[in-house]
Amino acid sequence: MAQKQFAFNDVVCVAPDDYQPVLATTSTEDSDRDMSLRMRNTPIGTITGYDLTWGRLTPSQASAILRQVINKPSFKFYYFDLYRGTWRSDYFYASNFNAGALSLEEGFEAWEGLAFGVRSIDPL
Repeated sequence: MAQKQFAFNDVVCVAPDDYQPVLATTSTEDSDRDMSLRMRNTPIGTITGYDLTWGRLTPSQASAILRQVINKPSFKFYYFDLYRGTWRSDYFYASNFNAGALSLEEGFEAWEGLAFGVRSIDPL
């Protein structure tokens, strides 16, 4: 069986070197600890996210990824879902972009890293 590949809007990309799941649960406003420090918690829902980091990328690889996610209210992301334990597609948005230039010498341009986070549009 062929290895599944990450994709943004059905555009297959280089697999990230680091893929960190981020799950955040939001609770009701009245969730709090009482005087005995016992938590009274009413979860509203959990949002799934992933922090993605790539090592060395060519300008065309970095550009292909960024063109799918920057300034988009949402995009389709094909990924491995930690919660469900399977590959699937869902809609996400992206934020907090970072990249470092390894070389900007003409003909030898390369990025030593690209990193950003994606967060799901819909809760679990």
